[in-house]
Formats: sequence, C-alpha cells, structure tokens
Amino acid sequence: MYCPPVESIVKEVVGNEMQNLVHVLTIDVDDDPEAKNQFNIRALPSLVIDDEIVLEGGMDDDEVRELLWSTLLNKAVSSEEALEQTKSSLLALTINAMDSLNGSRLLRPSVGDFTHIGIFQLNLLSLYSLDPLIPHLLYKAGKQLGMYGMMHHVLTLLNPKLGQTPKRDLRFKHLAYAFELYFSDREMLPTLLAESAEVLDITPSTIKLRVNDLASASLRVDVGEPMCGFTAGQLAGVTEAVMGLPAHSEETKCMANGAKYCLFEISFGPDISTDQTLPPLEDKGERATRRQNFYEFIHETTELINDSLLMRKVQRPEIGDFMHISVLQPIIVSLKMLDRFSSILLYSGGKELGVFGPGKPLLYQLVQSYGLKVPMDLEDGVELLHQYLTHPTTMLARDQGQIRLVDEGDDIYVIEVEENASVAGLSNADISQTLCDFQAGFFAGRLHILIGLDPVVEEIACQGTGAPFCKFKITVNSDV
Repeated sequence: MYCPPVESIVKEVVGNEMQNLVHVLTIDVDDDPEAKNQFNIRALPSLVIDDEIVLEGGMDDDEVRELLWSTLLNKAVSSEEALEQTKSSLLALTINAMDSLNGSRLLRPSVGDFTHIGIFQLNLLSLYSLDPLIPHLLYKAGKQLGMYGMMHHVLTLLNPKLGQTPKRDLRFKHLAYAFELYFSDREMLPTLLAESAEVLDITPSTIKLRVNDLASASLRVDVGEPMCGFTAGQLAGVTEAVMGLPAHSEETKCMANGAKYCLFEISFGPDISTDQTLPPLEDKGERATRRQNFYEFIHETTELINDSLLMRKVQRPEIGDFMHISVLQPIIVSLKMLDRFSSILLYSGGKELGVFGPGKPLLYQLVQSYGLKVPMDLEDGVELLHQYLTHPTTMLARDQGQIRLVDEGDDIYVIEVEENASVAGLSNADISQTLCDFQAGFFAGRLHILIGLDPVVEEIACQGTGAPFCKFKITVNSDV
C-alpha cells in the first residue's frame, strides 16, 4: 500500500528547496514485495531516505515535515559530492566513447563495441511498464547527462562555430545545426543513435528538431506514449549548459506512437519552466492494465527483433539495427548516479523482462532437450540459464562476451559475464557502486520461470568499478 498524504508532504518539501538534489519515488509494496524485503519494511506507510527507514507506521504532517528537513539538509552536502562524482563518471564515459569511435581502442575486444538496438528498446519497455513516472525519471537522468556530461564539447567538435560565438541568438542557431550533426554524423560520431536529423523550425528561443529512426523508438510498435524521454532530457540539459538559461524539451511526436519520425521542441529563456507535469497516481487496476499492455508491446517488439537478428526484416534500412554501446551506457550510469533507489527500478525492470521478454521458446526448448521439467531445482535451473545465455541465438545481439558458470557449493552459484555492453570500458570512471542491477533482475526473472521461486541475484563485482568481469551471485532464500 502507498499513502498519498505522506507522498504529497514529501514532494512539497522536496519540490520547494531540494528538487535538484533529491528524487522522490513512491512504491506500492503489494506490487513490489522485493522492495519491502530489501528495506525490511515492517509497517506502512514507511519513509526511506538513502536506504534507511526514518519513519514508519502512523505519522502526522508536522512530524513528516520536521524529519524531512532535518534529514535532507544534513545530506545536502553529500548530494553535492555525489554530483561531482557524477560529472567525473560522465566525463570518463565520453572519453571511452570517443576512443572507441575514433578507433583508438576497443572497449570490448572479443565482440566489438556495437550491440543490437533491440537490447536498448526492451530495456526501456520493461522500465516503462513499471510506472507512468518512469519517463519523468529518465528525462531527469537525461537532463543531468546533458548538463554535466561532455555532450556540449562533442557538439562543439561537430560544429566549431558553437564555441566561437558570444552572441546568444547566433549561438542558438549554431546549437541547432550541431544537433543535426549529432544525430546524423557518420565520420566523427558514428554511434548510429539515429539515421538523421533536421531542424524544421527555429525561433530566437525554440528549436523544432526532427530525428529519423532514433534507436529508442524505431521499433514502430504503438505503445501509446513517447519513448524518448531520456533524449528529450539530454537535449534540454545541454541547451541549458550551452545557453546559460533554463531550458526544457518535449517530444511531441514519436515513432513509438505511429509517427514517421520523432519531433523534439526545445525551448530556453529566463521564464522557461523546467518543471514536468506528472501523471496522476494510478490505482491498482490501472497499474495492472498498464503492465499487461506493455507485456504485449514487449512481445511485439520481440518478434521485430527476431526478424532483425535473423536478417528477415531490418528496422532501420539506411543504417542497420546495431548501435554503439555508448548510447546505452550513459542511461544506466545517469540513473544510478541520480538516485541509489534506481537500483530497485532497474532490477524490477530486468525481472519483468526476464519473465515476459524474448527467448522463452528457446528456454523451453532447452528444458525439453535436457529431459527436465518445470519447476526444477536450483542446480539444474542455473545450468540451463547458462546454456540459454551462451546459446548462439542469444549471442546474436552481442549484448555480452564470454559467460561462465561457477558452482561455489552450498547452493551458491556465480555467473561471470565478460564485456557486458552496459559497463564495458568503465573501469576508468569514478563509480563506487555496481551498475548491472537490470541484468541481475533479468537473471532472476529467467530463473523464476525455471525453478518456480524468486531467487536472490546480486552483482558482487562489476566491470564498471574496475573488476575484470561482472559477477552475479545466485542463491535461494532458505525460508522460501
């Protein structure tokens, strides 16, 4: 259950003074029992700040306000320090991407630095299925990347006039041209993020930017809402950084809604509101309907991805269906650095994809070929998961390199993943936390299908923190 009165008080306090330092998320523990277990929730409502329960059970308005102020103000300094760490991490991301794109070094020597866009699309769909507030979180993460990452330097490399123009009105025009190059250039920036882009209209304070075959939306499945919130946020953030005034960006057309292209309206100025209109809270029935709809979208997208991987039908005929891993990595890092609570969202999204996503026919085919039945024990389940992950069909997407299974005894297993697309090459980034919560959740979802229980999957080592490969520890709660 969730408590709207407490939620409104929290958002009121945070929104007034701390909106740039704090992210607020409400979780219904009926829908997400894993969060209840992770935080050891014993009474409702409960208020958690940075993984610590600070209030639980009955609480009045003044108590909530007083505790929020005393706790959040004490954490403001550490949040600023986290922002500095974010800037450092995003700088490392950009350096890695440019090294790879200009041929200086490969981030993934065995499988190459490009992965199928279907990985990106399915990750987004599974996250969107969780809650209508997810697009707003992605927008916020994208804006953080645009403001504090190196995109403005990349845009200046693409269009040097952008860094040579002191006049604001002329600088805005050069920014618009740089945006076109950012999505279209194949020589300096061959990320294959999109096929091309063009400015449809420009005024002294607004750009209308058309982007063709953007990786996040080229699936051409009408999901009923824009899918490119992260890109919209990134465009707003870099506009704010370049122009020195508040900026906002909105995706008004999206290929994921049946449009022929994605259209972004980017505005800046002293009177521009950077606030987003949040959707109303959904009741339990509405949330169930939303998830069911997105499960169907995931199924449709899976069929399109299979056609693409088997070369039956390409989603993006002009540039192909692979993109550089530097398109995917900033989303993971930005979300994690934005809010530690994002770990739960990423894990939950991964688990949704593991249970409802692609590859289940192959999984059941392996069950039959090994003469097993569902549900099976954990030992057979993790062995079958390993066979699935290393199957040639699964490897077509180039999501990861070599995968090993280690039996550590006492029903503890470890999956080791080399050259994970989400984090490969990030060992030089100043990141103090593991990053592959989504993949951990995916493994948990796949195992749930096989063993009929919810296993505990935890990333215990990550390439993003300097480890040679990512390690996922798998157990089953002995109390289950």
